[in-house]
Amino acid sequence: MENADLPCRLVDQVRRKNPVVLTIANDVTADKVADGLSACGASPIMSKAPEEAAEMVNLADAITINLGTINQTQLSLIRAVLDANAGRRPVVLDPVAVGSVDYRLKIAKQLLDDYYFTVIRGNASEIAALAGYDSAGHGIDAGAQQTAPVPVAKQCTQHYHTCVCLTGPTDVVTDGQDIFLNATGAAMLTVNVGSGDMLSSITAAYLTVGDTPIASSALAAKLFSLAGANAAQQAAGLGRWQACFFDELSQLDSQWLTDQLANERDDNDDK
Repeated sequence: MENADLPCRLVDQVRRKNPVVLTIANDVTADKVADGLSACGASPIMSKAPEEAAEMVNLADAITINLGTINQTQLSLIRAVLDANAGRRPVVLDPVAVGSVDYRLKIAKQLLDDYYFTVIRGNASEIAALAGYDSAGHGIDAGAQQTAPVPVAKQCTQHYHTCVCLTGPTDVVTDGQDIFLNATGAAMLTVNVGSGDMLSSITAAYLTVGDTPIASSALAAKLFSLAGANAAQQAAGLGRWQACFFDELSQLDSQWLTDQLANERDDNDDK
């Protein structure tokens, strides 16, 4: 799958639809996730009460499960949400730090055994751990490991029969057959706490507008990284970059993305 195959029209479709994305959130990054969704044209909702799971699911167009601050109460909520959903809406799993913490890895694998997830979005360490590779992580954003990311992503996809978005210096999005590689990036995305969490929920928003999981996931990864790179051209530090990044997300539309891809293609042709 190439940049030219990206369904840019989905950017406008999300803004028109204003899909509701239910995120079982990482407490550290919930506000950034909500702002990121809103900037892209989606409506965030979040919950901490298993008692309202069924009503929340009925309100939602897509669901994101984030394991960033997992505990038994939240695990009960996650299961209640997934039981209420019963496969009706697309679900993204963000397996935060499963490459570093055995407890989280056990929970993630059990959830993947018990429920179907449309997309798994994680960094290299997290996807490697789910795929069965030995991978030592450092903190929640660990990503450096020795195994090439494409076979890691494909093995994870094949094991869980889903689409995988492995983010890193080069993002790898695959459904086990097609592969999309995204080398666009920005250093600030790697140091901004919550970048991955935002991308997971934004991916869920793009899953609601009718294309394949790999196309929607690849589109989300590409526009997210382009927005980060554009913001980096306007800011020297993390604080200003965050403001510029949200500005970029809030202004993007299908024509913006088409133009960005054309500029990137021209730059590559000149090299």
